This record gives sequence, C-alpha cells and structure tokens, in this order.
Amino acid sequence: MDTELRRFDVCVVAHVTRDVIRIGSAQRSGPGGVAYYAGLTLRRLGRSVAVVTKMAAEDRSELLEELHDEGITVLCGDSAETTAFLNETEEGDPDSRVQTVSSVAAPFVPSDLGGVHADWFYLGPLLNRDMSVDFARSVRKRGRIVLDAQGLVRKLEAERIRASRPAETQPWMRLVSLLKLDAHEAATLTEAGGIEDAARRLYAFGVREVIVTSAGKGSTIFDGRDFQYIDAVPGKALDSTGCGDTYLAAYLDRRLASNDPGFSGRFAATAATLALENEGAFRASASDVRARMPCAGRSSPLFKSRTIPPPFGAKRPAPHR
Repeated sequence: MDTELRRFDVCVVAHVTRDVIRIGSAQRSGPGGVAYYAGLTLRRLGRSVAVVTKMAAEDRSELLEELHDEGITVLCGDSAETTAFLNETEEGDPDSRVQTVSSVAAPFVPSDLGGVHADWFYLGPLLNRDMSVDFARSVRKRGRIVLDAQGLVRKLEAERIRASRPAETQPWMRLVSLLKLDAHEAATLTEAGGIEDAARRLYAFGVREVIVTSAGKGSTIFDGRDFQYIDAVPGKALDSTGCGDTYLAAYLDRRLASNDPGFSGRFAATAATLALENEGAFRASASDVRARMPCAGRSSPLFKSRTIPPPFGAKRPAPHR
C-alpha cells in the first residue's frame, strides 16, 4: 500500500515487543507493546489504523502477523534487536506485575514515519530512550498527539525498569493534546502531592486533556475546567498486560465521536475490563463494550460541569491558561 495516498484516523508509533507473560505458574509468549494492544483495539473498534514500529528482521513475520491480518498498515523500521519484556504477575493480583527487559529496539527517528499522515498520532514509548522530544515535534507537524507517558518515566538499569523524571517534561507536554498516565507516573512526572494537583500541573504545561488511571480504583479525567471520576468496571482478572493501552485507545475512539469525556471514560474502563478478562489483545466490538457498561454508570464530576467540551474531531477555541 502506498501510504502517501492515505490519511489514517490514528497512527500508533511504538515498539511491537516480544513478551513473555508469566501469571502464577502459567506462561505464554507472543507479541506485545503499545503498538500491538492499542493498534488492535482501535482497529476492532472500527478505526483506520497505521502502526509505525521497529524490530529485528527475523521477528517480523511472527510478531506482526496479527496486525496485518486485522487490516492494519504496518511500517516497520530496521533494528538490530527487538524489545523483549518479561511480565510476571501473581495469579489474581493484576497490580503485582514486575517487568524486566532483556533487549531494546532502536529509537524512533522522523524518517521512520514514511509518508504516513493521520488525524491523531498515538505515541507509546516503553522506555525513556524510545523517543526524543525532537521526534515528537516532527510528529506534531503531521497530526495531533495522544501520549501514554509511561515510557517517559521509565529508565532501564541492568534489565530492570526504574522510575526517572525526564528533564524535558514541559517541552513534551506542550506538544500533547491528550495524555494518559497512572498515579505513580503522574507523581514522578510532576512531583505533585495528589492526582488532581498533578492533572492541573500537566494541563498548565500545555496538555489539553489529562487522564490519570488508578488500576482497580478507577480513573480521573481533567479537561482544564472540570474533573470527572470514572469507576473501574468489575471483572475477573486474568491478564492485565496491555489493559492501559486498551483503555487509552478506547477512550480516544469515543472522544473522536463523543462530546462527553465521562461517557468516553466509562466506555474505556469497560473495554479495559473486557481485555483484562482474556489473554492477549482486546477482541470485542463497540457494541460488546456498550452492552457491558454498567446501566447506572455515570461519571462523578468532582466539580460541577459548566460546559462539555466538543469531540476531538471538532474545532474549539484554545483553553484559557
């Protein structure tokens, strides 16, 4: 396919990884990473999707097969190695995950984007070496950016991931329209004393909409005016790998069509639970997600909403800062 001739709804830029998933005594291996989980979620929700990734040539056939089968356009750059993760989780406790990294793919550079243009670029660095702020500037010239900030605060030391605050936090945030991070990542990135304080600081840095997730405790959404608290959707935990990627991909899908961050958050929380209950990537449809959403579920505004922001596909004035 000539990607010069096509504009996508979303282009996911991230490493497809080789993952070993160990839950209790059970173990499986296969593709993983933000590009895999988010790309498949967006595609299965009906979006046109491109994936830009990098890996060793010998791994491409195996690790990219499912993306190709789903009709996702994949641009894969050269790398001497493929990023490889070992994710170890105690059975029944998705919050107990421990990660180690045995190899790391080459970082992204502007030429990796080829001729791809998209309404949104979903950037999913897994480690702080994956993408530079200069690379993000080149992406922003092609479309708006949604960022999962987990990789910005992850430093690799002797195969173990350590939390580390990036030196270029504010330059990064000025490029981002939609940001997701968990409560620990928010504290590392902002040195704030709580979720609401962190969200306000990130918004002041330039982010248009901030999502802070807290695993089974739900998530908080801030659009610069109002906070929305989204309850987690109950479900039987089988495999938590990729659930955060599923949440953000599903949220972006709904915000492209909906003027309600609260509904988008409930939809995303439900999609994440459907992913949590199964191994591998999200395999449901939008109708499956809506059918599972709690009937009484309405997000709880921490401040009474005065206005509801439009969907991301619509134009709106720049927020007051």
